[in-house]
Amino acid sequence: MSVASDARRIFRAGVRAADPYRAIAAALRRDRRSIRIAGHRWPGADPGTVRLLAFGKAAAAMADAAGRRLGRAVEEGLVVQRAGDPPPRGPWQRAVGAHPVCDARSLRAAETVERFVDRAPAEARFLVLVSGGGSAILEAPLPGLGIAELAATDRALLASGAPIQEMNAIRRHLSRVKGGRLAARFAPRPSATLAISDVVGDTPWDIASGPTVGDPTTYRAALRAVTRWRLAPRLPRGVLRFLARGARAGEPETVKPGDRRLADATFDVVASNRHAVEGAAAEARRLRYRAEIVSSTLTGETQAVARREVGRLVRAARASPAGPARAWVSGGETTVTLGPRPGKGGRNQEFALAAVGPLDGLRAVCLLSAGTDGIDGPTDAAGGCVTGETAGRMRRRRVDPVRALRRHDAYRALDAVDALLRTGPTGTNVMDLHVLLRGVAGQPGYGKK
Repeated sequence: MSVASDARRIFRAGVRAADPYRAIAAALRRDRRSIRIAGHRWPGADPGTVRLLAFGKAAAAMADAAGRRLGRAVEEGLVVQRAGDPPPRGPWQRAVGAHPVCDARSLRAAETVERFVDRAPAEARFLVLVSGGGSAILEAPLPGLGIAELAATDRALLASGAPIQEMNAIRRHLSRVKGGRLAARFAPRPSATLAISDVVGDTPWDIASGPTVGDPTTYRAALRAVTRWRLAPRLPRGVLRFLARGARAGEPETVKPGDRRLADATFDVVASNRHAVEGAAAEARRLRYRAEIVSSTLTGETQAVARREVGRLVRAARASPAGPARAWVSGGETTVTLGPRPGKGGRNQEFALAAVGPLDGLRAVCLLSAGTDGIDGPTDAAGGCVTGETAGRMRRRRVDPVRALRRHDAYRALDAVDALLRTGPTGTNVMDLHVLLRGVAGQPGYGKK
C-alpha cells in the first residue's frame, strides 16, 4: 500500500457514506396506515396517492430508493437528471437538463415538471427528492427573461468567485421554479422534500436554489450580490434591468417563509458533507491512521484555503518525520475567481496543485482533493492527488505549477504527471472532500501509537 492509494480508499469511503439510495431508504417508512417521511407522517398509504419528483445529480438513486420503500403508494414518478447520467431503474418518466450551465434542455425539463405537477389530481401528495446540480438542471425564466440570459448569468456566476449563497440569491429571483415557487405550484396539495445537501451550512433555500422552501432573500439582496462581486459588466442587461425592477417592487417576490402556500410543505436534509467527512475519517481510522476531522464547512478562495490546510501537514511532517501516521479530513466548497482567459480545471484540481510546492520533497505525504460527485469543473476528473514527489515529476516534465496556478490551468499540469483523480460520476453530490495523509499506516516508522 502507498500513501496515495490509502487516500483514494479514504475518499471512496467518504462518498459511500453519502450514498443517496441508503439515505432515502433510511428516511422513508410505509405501513398500512401511514407513510413516514423523516420526522413527518402522512396519514393513509393508499395505492396511487404519491407523485414522485426527483431532480439533481443523485436523482436516479433517490427515486429508486423511494420507489422501493413506498411501493404501490407511488402512482407515477418523474426523474430529471444530467445528460449522460445513468438512468433510474424504476419505471419513472425521465427528463434531461444541462449542468453546470442551464440551456434549452433545462427549460424543457422544467416545463415537463410543471405539466407533471399540474395534471396531478387534488388528492395527490408530492414527494420531492432534491440533490446538487438542481439549480442548472431544472430551470425556467420568469416572464420577461429568456433561457439564454439565464445561461449567461450562470456562466458569469461560476467565474465570479462568489459563494453559492449569493449566487443562488440571484438565481432565485430570475426563475419561476426556484425560491419556493415550485412548492406554491403544489399547493394546496401536501408536499415533502428530502434533500441531499451540496451547500455549506445545509440551508434549505440554497440547495438547488430552494424550489420547495421559502426564500428569506430579496431582489435588493440579489442586487447587493451583483455589486459586491462586480458582476454588472458580466451579466446580460436584461437581467440587470429585471433585478432592478424587482427591487422597486415591479416584479413579484419569491415565496417567503410563512407563506400560506407552504403550510403543508415539509423539508429535511438526509445527507450532507458531514456524512462524507465522517465516513472518510472512519475509514482512515480503520486503516490505522490517527484521524482528525478538521471541518465540513471550508469556504474561501481555493488557493489560499489549500495552502492553509496543507500547512498543518507540512508542520507535522517536519516536526516528527517518523511519528504516528496521521490523517486530516475536511470538506466544504471553495471558490475560484477566474480571469478573462482561464485554462482548464476545477476547484479541486486547483486545490491539489496549490499543495505541490509546500509538499515538495517530503516523504510519505499526500493530499487528495476531489468532488464527491466525481466531477470537478468542466473536466473528466474528480480532482487531484499529489505527494511529496509530484513537484519533482513536474520539473522533469518541464511543468511549472506556479504558472499553471496563475492561469487556472490545473488540469493540464496534473495530467502531465498522472496526478488527476478520475472516478466518473459517483451518483451523489455533497460538495468536496480533502484528505491529507502523513505516513503510511502499518509501515516501519509510521503508525506507532
